[in-house]
Amino acid sequence: MAKTADIIIVGAGVVGCSVAYHLARMGVKGILVLDRGQIGGEASTAAAGMLAPQCEAPGPGPFLDFCLAARRYYERLAPELKEIARTDIEYLDWGILHLLDEEGDEAAEGRYRWQRELGLTVERLTPEEVFKLEPGLTKEVGGALFFPDDHHVNNAELICALAQAARSHGVRIVEGCTVSGFIYDGDKVAGIRTPDEIFTAGYIVLCTGAWSWQLGVLLGRRIPVEPARGQILYAELPELPVRHPVWGKGGYVVPRLNGGLIVGSTVEYVGFDKSVTLDGIRRLSELTLALLPGLAEQPFTRAWAGLRPHAKDGLPLIGPLQGLDRLYIATGHFRNGILLGPLTGRLVAEMIVGEPVSFPLDAFSPGRFGL
Repeated sequence: MAKTADIIIVGAGVVGCSVAYHLARMGVKGILVLDRGQIGGEASTAAAGMLAPQCEAPGPGPFLDFCLAARRYYERLAPELKEIARTDIEYLDWGILHLLDEEGDEAAEGRYRWQRELGLTVERLTPEEVFKLEPGLTKEVGGALFFPDDHHVNNAELICALAQAARSHGVRIVEGCTVSGFIYDGDKVAGIRTPDEIFTAGYIVLCTGAWSWQLGVLLGRRIPVEPARGQILYAELPELPVRHPVWGKGGYVVPRLNGGLIVGSTVEYVGFDKSVTLDGIRRLSELTLALLPGLAEQPFTRAWAGLRPHAKDGLPLIGPLQGLDRLYIATGHFRNGILLGPLTGRLVAEMIVGEPVSFPLDAFSPGRFGL
């Protein structure tokens, strides 16, 4: 006999847990979250936790606007989760440094100009100012751009907090539950099949990250999202070698409050292979020592890899699928899942309950791919 829910969310990463939490906060009952693995078990916990639209966005436009709105949303979300879930997500407003080459960095100078023109806060630092701020960094830099409004969080704690906050509002989360098919009632996707059970629901939301293509196949749709492997190195150190996240040529280092240092990340299109490779360790080690040469004798604790969902045009897909009534997708956030996930969840919840959507999502509609 089929089990019934009002809303089924497939995927318990940052996006799926955020959709569930915000729906529950809006008073929706009967929310069921299904995940093929564990809560946050894929890209969400494999990330570094940076909230860095100014450091990462290629230029002005709807994507930058979305990222800036998502960054602002954390100012409200962090204390809210601390109160509801009793979890500190380590929302740290320390700013982010982007190091410049000694020979000059034309791309960085362009970033500085267009951000100043938009009224965003960005500072150009001399090498002396960089070393005063971060004495442990390499001396072979030509200065830095400092983005004081770019922040970072502990992404693992964020996922735990969102899941706990959702559960505290009555959301049920089932782990180890793989979707094997869909049930239809005319043009409506009325439910989900798993190898063991059938679940029916009024609404279905797919937040399946790099696995969105597979779910699309089951629906007869070509969702243009592919996995991009990102390998990360982690070291637990007696004291933090830097206070700020630092971007250099080829990657970044991000400090944790517990003394940990995250070094990332590769971008590799190797299918669903989550292996940590010797070449990946070599590249990340070289990056670490290029930025922080004083760490040469320090051991690294572990390494891991995650599969980030990369859409064909590099932008997320958020909204309903045409011709499939009451089915929504939220995927393709690529390197910005931690930044965009919480606000994405709120916006999808607003769509479902019929509230005015608080940020325009036209640029991210699945309809741009004919979906």
